[in-house]
Amino acid sequence: MTTFDNILKQMMRWWVVLGYFSLTMISFFYFDKSVAYYFHGLDIKHSYPVIHWITKLGIGAVDITALLLLALFFRYIHKNKTYETRSWFLWLCALVPNLICLVLKIALGRARPELLFDAQQFGFYGFHMTSQFWSMPSGHTTTVMGIVFGLCVLFPRYCIALILVGLGIVSTRVFLTDHYLSDVLATIYLTLLEIGGLAYFSRQKLNVIK
Repeated sequence: MTTFDNILKQMMRWWVVLGYFSLTMISFFYFDKSVAYYFHGLDIKHSYPVIHWITKLGIGAVDITALLLLALFFRYIHKNKTYETRSWFLWLCALVPNLICLVLKIALGRARPELLFDAQQFGFYGFHMTSQFWSMPSGHTTTVMGIVFGLCVLFPRYCIALILVGLGIVSTRVFLTDHYLSDVLATIYLTLLEIGGLAYFSRQKLNVIK
């Protein structure tokens, strides 16, 4: 069993699910507002511009396109079946969770922190097509952790290091007040389950990764 498989197994135990859900709910009811106001006051986006650039690593459209081009490169130019397969898998790890994320964003309609600061709007407002109500799940977190968990499947010896790097990147979404803490927490868990499902399907049904 790889490190990723073991993490997924542990995170699916009923008491871990309950504890993680409780942590997310506690964050929603007791910490989200205060944490958002705290980092809003620090104005990190302007005080520490490097963090603003780090968070750009999670731009879904850019990462999905880059992985698609990488897969095509290994298919048609530098022909390497192993690298091509891995690239396609990572592409799916970015694409599929982002599609699910978009549907959930629109359906849940959670107000972003900017609406808390400007209009005291907080919580879920149902179906919305405007990005100001697309706080949960976090698209950047979905992209980063989707790729990170995908890399964990492909390169299990580096799994812990990859996850720590991923967590460092997605934490910028809270620092920059683009998302609430509970948004990031919920998105990480959701993405873990999605990549776990993709890994199982790729191994058992397609037999394209080990």
